[in-house]
This record gives sequence, C-alpha cells and structure tokens, in this order.
Amino acid sequence: MIRISRVCSNNFLALIPSLLSVLSPQRAVHGFSISQSGVNQLLPAKNLSQFSTTALYSTNKVMSSPRPRRSSRNKTVTPKRKKAEEQEPADPALTSTSVTESVSSSSSAAEESKKEEPAPKRKKVASKKEKKKSKNEKNSKSPKKAKVEPQRITERDKIEKLWNGNDGSHTFKILSWNVAGLRAILRKDPEALPSLATKYDIDVICLQETKLQEMHVNDPKLKIKGFLLEDENYESHYSCSDVKKGYSGTAVFIKKRGTGQKVKKQATLNFSKKKITSEPKSAEALGIDSDLLKPVDISFGLGKDEHDGEGRVITVDFPLFSLTNLYVPNSGQKLDRLSYRTEQWDEDLLSKMKEKERTKPVIWLGDLNVAHTNLDVWNDGAKHLAKQAGTTQEERDSFQRQLDANGGAFVDAFRHLHPTAKGHYSYWSQRAGNRAPNKGLRLDYFICSRSLMEDDQEKQVIVRDSYMLPEQLGSDHCPVVLELEIKNNTCG
Repeated sequence: MIRISRVCSNNFLALIPSLLSVLSPQRAVHGFSISQSGVNQLLPAKNLSQFSTTALYSTNKVMSSPRPRRSSRNKTVTPKRKKAEEQEPADPALTSTSVTESVSSSSSAAEESKKEEPAPKRKKVASKKEKKKSKNEKNSKSPKKAKVEPQRITERDKIEKLWNGNDGSHTFKILSWNVAGLRAILRKDPEALPSLATKYDIDVICLQETKLQEMHVNDPKLKIKGFLLEDENYESHYSCSDVKKGYSGTAVFIKKRGTGQKVKKQATLNFSKKKITSEPKSAEALGIDSDLLKPVDISFGLGKDEHDGEGRVITVDFPLFSLTNLYVPNSGQKLDRLSYRTEQWDEDLLSKMKEKERTKPVIWLGDLNVAHTNLDVWNDGAKHLAKQAGTTQEERDSFQRQLDANGGAFVDAFRHLHPTAKGHYSYWSQRAGNRAPNKGLRLDYFICSRSLMEDDQEKQVIVRDSYMLPEQLGSDHCPVVLELEIKNNTCG
C-alpha cells in the first residue's frame, strides 16, 4: 500500500511540469528544477534566452532563473550578440564551473599580459648643457622675457661758438622755447625763465604752446601778467586760443630799453630766493642807439580768420627788422590736419612774410613742426616717418617751398651756419624716454631773410650764431637761440 502511494506521488510530481507548462509555458518553473529527489532551487544564469523549453523542464540538469522576457516586437538582436549566444554552451549545469574557469583563465591571462608588457623606459636625466639650451630656446620663443638692450645714444657733434661779441656793436639775442604749458613750467621750476633771461642776457623771449586763456593771464593768483619776468625788466604780450581751452598759445617778452631808471616791483612773500632788479643799459653801454632795440609795432595773427582763433602768431616790428613768433599747427597723429597745414597755413604764412620783407628783413621763428632734412631726424630712413607728423614728405616739401620763394630769399639760420652738424635736436619724446639717448627731432627754427646772413660792412644787422640749449629741462622741447650783431654805424 505504501509502495502504491509512493508511485502515485511520483507520477503526480512528474505531471506537475506539464500542467504548469500548459498554464504558463514560459514562467511555470522559473527558478526551480524538479527531479526524483524533489524541487530544487536553481543557480543564477548569465543569459536565460539561450535555453530551450526542454532544458527548462529537464529533471536531470541544474538551471538558472531567467529575467523577465521583454516583448519581441521592440527587441533587436545584433549579429555580435547572436554570435555570442550561439557560442555559449547550452548546458546550464556547467555554468558555475565555466564561471570559475573563466575567472581563473582571465587572471592567468592578466598575469601573462603583465609578463609580456615591456618594462617602462627610464626617463633620461638632462645634462646641464641640455637644460641651458632648452632654456635659451624658450627665451627666444617668448619676446617678453628677452633681455632688453640699453638704448643706443645718438652722438651730438661738437660745434664751436661762432660769435663772442664785438666792441662798438650790440649782440641782440632771441630765445625761442616751446614750454608745453606755461603754468606747468612755473609750477615745476618758477626760476627757469628768469635764470635763462639773466644767464644769456636775452633781448627777446618767444614762447610757444603756453596753453593759456585770457582768464589765466589776468589771474593775480597765477602771477603771470605783471609778474613773470617783471623783475628782469621785460614787457610781455600774450596771444591765447579762443576756439579751444588749454590749447596752443604764444607769448613774447621784450627787454625794456632806455628808461634810465631801475624798475621797481612790489615786494613779494617769497623769501626762498632773493629777487634781482635789472638796470637798463645806457646808450653808451649798449654801443648803439637804444631806440633801435625798442619795438615800433606789435600785432597778432596772420590776418586770416581761419587761422587767428588759435593764438599762434605774434609779430614784433623793430626799426631794423621784423620778428614773428610762431607755433605752426601740428598735422596730427592721423594726419587729419596735413592738408590744412601744407595747403592753407604754410601758404598764408609765406604770403605774410613776403609782404613784410618788402620794407625790412624778416625773421620767423618758433616751433615750426617739421624736421626738414635727414640731419634733423635721429632715425632717418625709418619706414614710419613717412606717416608721422612733422616728417611727412608733404610737410618737408612745403617747408622747402617757403625757403625757395623769391629765388631762395629765406634761410634756415642754424643749418646755414652749421651745415653738417649731427645730433642737434630741439624735441624728444618723453613718452618713449628719448631725451637721455638723444633720439630727437629738430622742430624749432629761425628762418631769416638771406640779406641778414651776408657779412657786409654796409649791413646794419647780421646773423652771427644759432644754437640749442639741450641742458634746459622742463618741457619736451629745449630752448634755441639766435644771435644778431647790430653795428654801431646803424642809424634810425
């Protein structure tokens, strides 16, 4: 009886898989296997899609539980994956052993690959020479780290003093200086102009680029009009810009002659330096009639409205010659005023000088804003000079036309007296630090009637010398000087 019951139970258990497969052929025995010994839990499998329905319900093999099967509509099997499925063994009972074997084989393969891998090469230690070479190469590639060489100094030729005065005549000295702002000069070095006037015994001082307005000239706090050079016995005249503030402007200081009395000045509260009052020289001390040194007329401008609003011109007529102090317009960094300067200003200036010369010799002077020849430029031949204000071919040609007018009636006094002198400049760029190495331009001139350059016994006035004062600081320009001999045989 017991035996019959066991057989029945065994037969019933054998029918369970078939019944379950009918109910759910894909999920009936997932995770279990059925054998004579009973129901057993399966090991996890890598991929259940490889097993067939027969393998799932086999009673002699251990199987793994598959993952839920996805819909076959969206499932695509790549050739690579299909190939892997075909190559993988269908017997899940060997899965555990194959896993262990694969682990052991992968570890052995890793060990073999380590053995086969070549040992890393040892880094070569660079020698001192190689390190130095590589460092030099880096420095050559990066210009920022390159060593800055000291600036080359432009030599200044030594020129001899051509005139030391003569008995029976008077040396009339004219000083011209672009001060680049008169208030700045007075603030930095208030004794600059007085010391120049007394040291060189100047008769006329002409300033350019004063950058003053009328309000500055007459402001008692600034002590300009009625104060500056009053103790040195000079009368002053100013021309200011009306079109732009802090721009352009000229001034002229003329030594007073023939008063016969000391000029008295109200005492000031400045006790740092003793004020010196100068006594005008008598006619005997001068050697000539003092009236010849007194101005007979003073005028302003060129007589053209398009030019006269910037305060660039002051003309002083003396009995024996006419003197015009000029601050010629700069053509600008972008040369936007080049055509105005060469086609209008230069032409109108030349017309005025021709007109003045009909009655007496003329001298026009000041910052003429042109470097005329190769000797007037420290870096002659540089490519950028053709597009730089003051050195363009248009400005040089225009200046040459002025000298050639009336058959060469006008002369550059300094170049006439020192035709080959090199390194004598009157302007240096402060921004570039060009003053110490003497990398400059000659922009300040004395242009004289040719008749003043001729040494003749019958001549009343003769140009004797011209030179620069580069040691005088305070501006990006230095003063320039012209010396005239006025003979004692002159007559009014």
